[in-house]
Amino acid sequence: MKNNGSLENFISACDELITCKFLIAETKIQKLLGALASTPQVYELVSECMEQFNRDREMGKAFVQEARGNFVCVMPTEEFKVIALVFCTLADINAGKINFNDFIKRFFENDEGVPRFNHFIEVMIIPFRNLIAEAFGYPKINLGGKKEEPVAEEKTEPKIIDFELEKRLLIIPSIKNTVREELSARITLSQTCQVAQRIGGQLLEILDTLRSNEQVEDLKFLCYSLIMAASDDDFDMVRGAYLGLKYACKGVKPIKYLMRELEEAVEGFYRETLDNND
Repeated sequence: MKNNGSLENFISACDELITCKFLIAETKIQKLLGALASTPQVYELVSECMEQFNRDREMGKAFVQEARGNFVCVMPTEEFKVIALVFCTLADINAGKINFNDFIKRFFENDEGVPRFNHFIEVMIIPFRNLIAEAFGYPKINLGGKKEEPVAEEKTEPKIIDFELEKRLLIIPSIKNTVREELSARITLSQTCQVAQRIGGQLLEILDTLRSNEQVEDLKFLCYSLIMAASDDDFDMVRGAYLGLKYACKGVKPIKYLMRELEEAVEGFYRETLDNND
């Protein structure tokens, strides 16, 4: 029953994104990724898809410029690629690697007059949600956001996730644990870097209000380094920039509380990583 609850929470998070307004979509994306991180069955499915997925090649094939000069999103035909592509895209949006507003404007303009955000939902999120829901016997939804009731056979014999995958994971439990930990670490790293990137921007805003001197200019340089490292999910560089800021900011009281928040995010993730490696 606990696992079913987790699955229902994940599907509910997908449905919230599908039905929400554009202005709160990024919040719903973050919630969806959090639900994915806490749902073991979805972990296993997504991680299996990711193992077979060439991220750079498939992203390059999906988001392209057509002959007329318009940018379009062309979804792959293989189901595992759909799941992996959407996961990577949402993770990049959540991490700030993809500017969500620019992404929607560029790739989801259409000739049918459908609002760009709605088109994004139809092209990417509904197929992603339906593939995962169907894999565990939950009803799909159509483009109007309404659930499609499964036929009688599906109610008595729900579709089960890949039996061969399940057998391999049972035979070699470490594979399942390793893949789950790697996917969890990726999401946690992205969330940590997103916090660091936000705080870096807030620090710059405060520093811009201070009288310019050598210390302030050094702090600004370190903030830019922090933001760039965070945008690349490069935790070593993020921590290096944080440590530089920590020792360079002595005496600059206006940024004290932001530095404390940055310390909690960066050092908290660092300690968690050390604990997991012990």
